[in-house]
Amino acid sequence: MGTLYKTVDSLLNKSILWKYKFGFTGEAYIDSNEFEIEYNMYLPILKKYFSVKKPFYCNRNSAYYSEDLDETIDLLRAILIDAPSILNSEMLYNKKQFVIFSITQHMLSCIAKLIGIVFSYNTLKNRYYELLKGYLSRLTDYLVQIIFDEDFYDFPKLYFGFIDNLLIDMKKLNIASVREYSEMDNILIMTTAFFALCDYIGVNDIIISPLQGAALIPPFYISMLNYMNDTKKDFSKISYEYVRYSRYDTSHFCQESLSEQVYHLSTKYPVVSKIILIDDNTGTAITIKTIKNELLRYFTNITTCVLEYYWEAKLYKADTYPAFQLDDIDLITPLCYRHFKILNEQIDYIKNLKEIHTRYSQGSFNKLSMIYNAIDYSQYISKSSIDELCKLRILNIYERFKYLDDIMADYNCRNI
Repeated sequence: MGTLYKTVDSLLNKSILWKYKFGFTGEAYIDSNEFEIEYNMYLPILKKYFSVKKPFYCNRNSAYYSEDLDETIDLLRAILIDAPSILNSEMLYNKKQFVIFSITQHMLSCIAKLIGIVFSYNTLKNRYYELLKGYLSRLTDYLVQIIFDEDFYDFPKLYFGFIDNLLIDMKKLNIASVREYSEMDNILIMTTAFFALCDYIGVNDIIISPLQGAALIPPFYISMLNYMNDTKKDFSKISYEYVRYSRYDTSHFCQESLSEQVYHLSTKYPVVSKIILIDDNTGTAITIKTIKNELLRYFTNITTCVLEYYWEAKLYKADTYPAFQLDDIDLITPLCYRHFKILNEQIDYIKNLKEIHTRYSQGSFNKLSMIYNAIDYSQYISKSSIDELCKLRILNIYERFKYLDDIMADYNCRNI
């Protein structure tokens, strides 16, 4: 343990993420005075992907969060035309990099929305699911290239005929809407968590995540593993799969039950496969424990992980809230859950047409919410009643997050 983590420092120095100001949902901002010339010069393209939030330009807008199927498909088609246009333009390199970074995230969101629908209908799943998964993997490979300042001049291609056929087949099923977004589409959080957890993730054969909130985690983490690979293990052989299940979000249809979904997985993989089950957030751990118990009917080696936790409820609402226990999940992080009510408020702000930016001061960008900033986390874990091995693992992950958090704070100070 620790082989991959040893490479983190060199990768942090290469990352372009520290150049940008990230907001609560994962949206990125660039100062108006740095980007105004380019924005106005390429306005017909950039207005599709950016919103004006003075004194910034924000790389998300109402189109990113559209729940309309036709609008999502139209945005996808536009990206396939606009990305090459930007890449072939005379825009300055750093600005071009930011625009392509942003457009790629729009495309990831579109594809994740479509996968959520395709997975849920057997006729669509049989025809389109593996192709969309493969394209999503190519997109996350491309995004990782951008993040680490590598060549980004070959935007992943997707054929218009494929898109047209998919839309026709969806319309036959009277599908008109998609999920507004996948909750864990915050690249800063996903990247930071990956660095802290990379050695635990990299020893597995399969990453499984529940749709829809965690849709981007498996392909992005496999792309990160491939990029970081300085060992003999071929991480490209790691597979990823989805299940659709949530204890609380029951608003989205799926033809197959969780039991049926897991049974199909059991026909694809050996019983001894090393599986890591990763979800985006949890309060009670009921969802991830339910999925794990179903997987245990067919597989023997399962590790569980969640990125964000409702720590506030666990610490301050113990009498009224059935919070997760420290031994419910194998890989626990100190990241605090970005509560959905606040998340939705921020999304509404991004979607509206108000140009004045009222939510962030210069010093509030790029900060992750960590529970160890509110309590003596190390002491809290050490005094808990869980076994010593579990404590050591949680504290090891905590130390990694603290180290990464300190480095990010240093980068932010240098960039202010």
